[in-house]
Amino acid sequence: MRCKKIMIGIISTAYFTLKDRKDIKTIKKYWWRNMVIQILKYRGKTFIIATIGYGKANAAMAITYLMEEYKQLETVLNVDLALSTNDKFDTTDTVMSTKFIYRDADLTVFKDIKYGQIVHEPEAFQFDTELVQTVKNFKLGVSDGIIGTADMLIYNSKQFKEMVDKYGQTIDVIDTEAGALAQVAKKSTVNFLAMKIMYNNALSPWDNDPLHKFKIYETTNTLKFLLIRLLNLLSSKLVLDFSKNSLDELDIINDLFEIEHDAWVKRFSPAATQLLSGTGPSLMALDAKGLKPEAIDLVEVLKQKVEEEGPSKIILGEDEWKHAPKKWLKKIMFLENMHVNEDELLWNRSAKYDVKAEKIFTIEETAKAIAKTIADRSQDKSSYAYDGTTAQNKYLMVTCDPLVSFYITNNQTHEFVEERKFGSELVVNEFMKYLNNDLKDVESPFTKIAILFKIPAIGNRKIPVFIETAKKANQPIKFLGYSESNQQKYTVVDISRNDYDPIKVGSFKVTIRLKTELAK
Repeated sequence: MRCKKIMIGIISTAYFTLKDRKDIKTIKKYWWRNMVIQILKYRGKTFIIATIGYGKANAAMAITYLMEEYKQLETVLNVDLALSTNDKFDTTDTVMSTKFIYRDADLTVFKDIKYGQIVHEPEAFQFDTELVQTVKNFKLGVSDGIIGTADMLIYNSKQFKEMVDKYGQTIDVIDTEAGALAQVAKKSTVNFLAMKIMYNNALSPWDNDPLHKFKIYETTNTLKFLLIRLLNLLSSKLVLDFSKNSLDELDIINDLFEIEHDAWVKRFSPAATQLLSGTGPSLMALDAKGLKPEAIDLVEVLKQKVEEEGPSKIILGEDEWKHAPKKWLKKIMFLENMHVNEDELLWNRSAKYDVKAEKIFTIEETAKAIAKTIADRSQDKSSYAYDGTTAQNKYLMVTCDPLVSFYITNNQTHEFVEERKFGSELVVNEFMKYLNNDLKDVESPFTKIAILFKIPAIGNRKIPVFIETAKKANQPIKFLGYSESNQQKYTVVDISRNDYDPIKVGSFKVTIRLKTELAK
């Protein structure tokens, strides 16, 4: 019997593409009416991305076309930028909505029809499906909110007050598409969910906002980041339930799924079909029959709260510096209205930022902190059970995400490493020298320990590097053997130790000045 092919639709007014790579393949791309349709294969699932025009008519036409054309469509997501209507949500905050109304529908002349309601339709279109619960459990850094849809924007407080007075309850987000999508989806068996990234507050004077470009840049980056996590979640082959995990554990889980999707689970439990929270140290990995549970302990070390001040030196007028939000300033070097002094830029293209933090750790200090965490965890020799069955194996997953004090550079081009295979072995070697020494007398109750680092790469990406122990439980901890690597091609640069030659491995000083018209 053939397996049913499941399709997932993503509708947005923002045009985005996913580049083909090992696990992403573009099957088809075409125009239909005023829409761009992209069909992708991603980790075994089919995604249909529809870029549509603004407004309710365009939205209704888009979702109707997708449902008629692709009968195997199971889920539709509306992922887009929007405006918030209250102080709860700031720029780049993400609102997940399962409740939708029309804020421009006034049919109250009919009996028992409320403002925002269509005749013969519910007062609000609401979804509470298994998909909704799954996304909520995955904790993508989103908040719940009600979306009000109309073919008009609200641009002053008087308009907003009139709308709220008529509707009678709070609307958290305003847009021009989600309500129409929800109305059509409600008449079908398709799951529907809207994720809106806040560009600005609808009641703020945003038409002449000097931070407009900063906000658009940051919001579109948030959109891309959210989409990656959503695609990974929706294409997972595992049954996931993270409803009882702590926020710190969920941060780790999210990072692992973003970096390695389901693959990181297979490092510990190749037969796992489910990941459940609350029944083990952090997660319990179960096989299809639930007969052989395996416990995975998650821990993060050296997590620092860092306030980034941006590139090495940013010259701003005193008032602009005081009042411009610092989270926009860190993106300053990528914007059109900035000028980089070429004469102050060294010939290489590596990146080094001056960042004020509580502490920047050297590689030795980082290894020592990780070793201490592993040693402390190893003191707990207790076993864990699921549904009366004792877990056969107990694993430890350590993630290390401090302010990155090291990076990999190409010795000839002085660029960041581009692919995972280049240089990651160097990082493993660098840390194993210290880890093996610090843990030589520690006995581990864990069948396996994996440590995850993320190192800077080209294109604002971070490449995952895993260090793993051999598969022997209750033995002194020993990480896989130290070996020399291609030292002639790549170098590990530890910024905090200042143990690099700027000419050899690269680092730069750059002065960025605002153009006159922005600085005024």
